[in-house]
Amino acid sequence: MIVAQLCWISQAMAQLPPPGTPSQFDIVGFLQEATLNGPNPTATTGGKLKVNGHVVVVPDNTIVMLPANALTWQELFAQAPAPYTNIATGMALADSPAPLTTYEVHVIGNRVGDTYIAGLIFLSQQDLNAGAGYINYIDYGRGEMYVGGTLNVDGAGVPRNVLDPNNPGTRISINDPAGRYGRTGSPDQRFTLDPDNPTVRSTTGFPMCLPRTDPNDPSAVPDALCPEGNRPKDVTGNFVATVSMPDPKTIAAGQLPDPRIMAPFEVGDFVDYAGTLVRDSGTSGPYPSGSSGTYISAHTITDNVAIYTAPGTDPAYVAVEVTIIGTGGLTVLGAGEAVVRTRFEGMTTDPSRNVHLYGLDFNPSDGKISDRDWGVVGVDPGAPNGAVKGRWRFRPPCTVAVPTIKDCKGPSGGSFLPPAREVRAVIEGAWTPTTDPATTGGANGIIAGQYRAPILEFIFPENVPGTPPPPNNFETIPFLAQGGYVSSANTLVGQLKPWPGREAPGTCVAPTASAGADFNVASGATNVPLSGSATGNGQLTYAWTAVSPSNTVITNSTSPNATFNALTIAPGGASQTMVFSLTVTGCNNKSATSTVTVTVLPPQQTTPVISPIAPVTVNSGTPVRLTAVGSGPAPLTYTWTQTAGPSQAFTQQPAGDASISFTRAIPIGKITNDVLTFQVVAKTTTGATSAPVSVTVTVKPVADTVTITAAVYRTSKQRLDLTVTSSIVNPNLTLTLQPYQTALGTTFDPSSLGATLTNTGGGTYTLTLVGAPQPTAPPARPLVVKSSIGGTSPATALTNLRN
Repeated sequence: MIVAQLCWISQAMAQLPPPGTPSQFDIVGFLQEATLNGPNPTATTGGKLKVNGHVVVVPDNTIVMLPANALTWQELFAQAPAPYTNIATGMALADSPAPLTTYEVHVIGNRVGDTYIAGLIFLSQQDLNAGAGYINYIDYGRGEMYVGGTLNVDGAGVPRNVLDPNNPGTRISINDPAGRYGRTGSPDQRFTLDPDNPTVRSTTGFPMCLPRTDPNDPSAVPDALCPEGNRPKDVTGNFVATVSMPDPKTIAAGQLPDPRIMAPFEVGDFVDYAGTLVRDSGTSGPYPSGSSGTYISAHTITDNVAIYTAPGTDPAYVAVEVTIIGTGGLTVLGAGEAVVRTRFEGMTTDPSRNVHLYGLDFNPSDGKISDRDWGVVGVDPGAPNGAVKGRWRFRPPCTVAVPTIKDCKGPSGGSFLPPAREVRAVIEGAWTPTTDPATTGGANGIIAGQYRAPILEFIFPENVPGTPPPPNNFETIPFLAQGGYVSSANTLVGQLKPWPGREAPGTCVAPTASAGADFNVASGATNVPLSGSATGNGQLTYAWTAVSPSNTVITNSTSPNATFNALTIAPGGASQTMVFSLTVTGCNNKSATSTVTVTVLPPQQTTPVISPIAPVTVNSGTPVRLTAVGSGPAPLTYTWTQTAGPSQAFTQQPAGDASISFTRAIPIGKITNDVLTFQVVAKTTTGATSAPVSVTVTVKPVADTVTITAAVYRTSKQRLDLTVTSSIVNPNLTLTLQPYQTALGTTFDPSSLGATLTNTGGGTYTLTLVGAPQPTAPPARPLVVKSSIGGTSPATALTNLRN
């Protein structure tokens, strides 16, 4: 037993993450600590949190999803109730004073190096904190209901609304800062209900309310926004459980029930509720003795009453209850499956009309919403042809052209990617993306006919068992990679910073790999160099493998310059080949592979061999050092000569050394590369010489300074006029306009209209594009011009916008 307990002391390790490769994490637990970066935070500033002992970086531009709200990390501090306001969240165990109870955080992110960085954060007092029961008492004066206590019902007419002190039930108040669903009140505005997409509703999605005055008090002024007449009674005087609203066009003034007005909760209703536990004095601790001073501040209440609107009439109401979307796992190297599972479910008050689903995309520059068509599904009509009247289930894959209650019509191409932050459910004909929200006619200002809901479950890549977990593919999620999402406090956020991955999206250039040119080597040569190279941005990782013979030992196999020992061939034997492969992995796990073949020559006691030398490319004025690596009878001396290109003096010290050095400067104004070729030969003390080996050195000219001096767009002519200058005057120098972001948020490639500027002499260039879309307006700087020798203008905004 003692041996088993101490096995962990061994130095052997397994499952070490590949160098530079992020790995996913998904943590749920109590919020232990929450801090905000300083000293002068803005609305988009991030910070850190601690959960289950893990310190997790909260990037700038993070929007935290609460049960019915969305706030930036900074807004969690700014909107915290007293005494925490702007100091702490009032939800972390380490906050002072301690909160009344614990709060649960669900954070999904990637481990980058040794740092945990969040991508998605969900925060609640407890995700599954919910209750259910019959309403046994309503305190109209305080705007509260009690659920689960003694139902005081008397067939002789004694009021039902009597509170039993021995069994009062759970005390519930609606968290409604704006007072749309009842009395205005909120102990913590962050855990509010959703004022526009009813989270206080009937099972079918009809908005519910708690009357602001007592309907049983004849002296009280009836609440016109929550009239008891919207809850019809049967012949015995009891409220009916199923209500069919009339067509609004047939309703006389003041007539009830009316679908344009909310329906009230009543004693005897069975409700499900979710919220936060608070106390009368606020949200801070400690927990009071007894529970008389505590109550549930509800953000969600669902009443088990079925309220339906007249078929085909407006307003009608819809609700979303299940939101799951896959992120497309095959975009990540090593993912175990495609992970495109997607599902949305909910209820509607009008089963006669289909429900249309849209993914909501957000313009990164201004947060404007565009609705992406995801498809249509039928609604369950109820018995005898269905099961639950008003229920809809959108469960791809969709396989029909005409939607039914069991099968959906899907989006064009069948893809729901890229994942959206929100989904919108729409009753067909009751709302369209172009509808003016002010004219929708929903109860108490609700935008009827549609329901916007955040997507709360994202299916990320799964790993292959026994291999390191892959990173979560946040780069494929636009609202994280590009920004554009807006908090409930109207804060527009951008890309997460720091990025929870290897390389932030938009900066990734796929790598290229070169294992070098094939070369010869002498039999039995030791420490033979493999000279690899690569291009690409971000952190590049190298991996050499022996293809043939596969058991060849490679030293420094994760370095671009590895070594190996050549095969030993008996005198008089035939040449043999060895093959090596170099794989280079760069940003976003993009990789490239190259191979090199090494021919091992039989023993030649008098002839040296020089390994190939990789080509060199440098900028003008950069020192160059070329080194030959030879094998054969030592010592060897080397003779270097220039065989092509402009004459260039070089230094070889001491004479016969394997290396030469020089610096090549290209005159200002020259725009072509200088290409120099050098050759080296090795010689033994007996006079035997190697075959010559050549190496090419490419020297690039000094990049010019490019400036956009004027950028004018004529809206009436759809014409873009540019004036650009270059610091180098040369008739053969070309300038090209790069793709730019348009005012509609798309990217336009001007090459289709001719993106090369006209050289007007003296280093001045012009370009006129007729039919080009308007670039995005200042202060955005979408315009960039590049020259043929590497000069790039600063990103520039329009200098003039004319009709």
